[in-house]
Amino acid sequence: MRQDKNIAIKLRKQGKSYSQISGELLAPKSTLSLWLKDVTISKEAKAKIQARVKSTSIEKLIARNKLKPLISAENHQKIREEGRLESKKYLKDPLFIAGLSLYWGEGYKRGAEGSRWKSIDFTNSDPEMIKVMADFFVKFFNVSLDKIKVQIMLHDGSKSKEAIDFWSQITGIPKENFIKTSQSISNASKAKVAKKLDFGTIHLRINNVKLFFRLIGWIDGFKEYLIRGVVYR
Repeated sequence: MRQDKNIAIKLRKQGKSYSQISGELLAPKSTLSLWLKDVTISKEAKAKIQARVKSTSIEKLIARNKLKPLISAENHQKIREEGRLESKKYLKDPLFIAGLSLYWGEGYKRGAEGSRWKSIDFTNSDPEMIKVMADFFVKFFNVSLDKIKVQIMLHDGSKSKEAIDFWSQITGIPKENFIKTSQSISNASKAKVAKKLDFGTIHLRINNVKLFFRLIGWIDGFKEYLIRGVVYR
């Protein structure tokens, strides 16, 4: 035992870590702590230990970062599958059917196909359709209106205030949740578009990855119900 302690002290002074010494001597770290607690080591030895610790930490960080996308993908797939099975509970609700149908046709879905941006985003200019979707989000995601963000795409920037007033009244979403964006169009089509879209096109957004994949799962279940007549297991 005394010989092992002397070797441990020697290795420590050479800049070896507790893990390295433990591996060489097959001695537990708790024992090494007692043997080496009063050992003074040189600056060079300390530098070796610190460099090794830093290198190990970087390696672990890289390994974790490599695993993150895989873990995230697995979690997203799990949420999506849970949503697919969950959808059967709501298939008799007209608002649920309407909301899924509209989002299936007009909503953002590329996040489920590999795009980095994974957020709920529904775009349209029809006031009644937008109201239906706002009601759908509130009822089935159990979110309050102040959690929904709105981006307005206007062809006439001078109508910003009127557009915000209009869409806030239609949806009930607070005005502070609105982000106005002006989009220029050609002079040839400006008059024609302005008549049809006095208050622009809007995006209803919920920045929640879990809810996004839950919604995609609902759509999966809805497709099975409509197209293949799947009986849920």
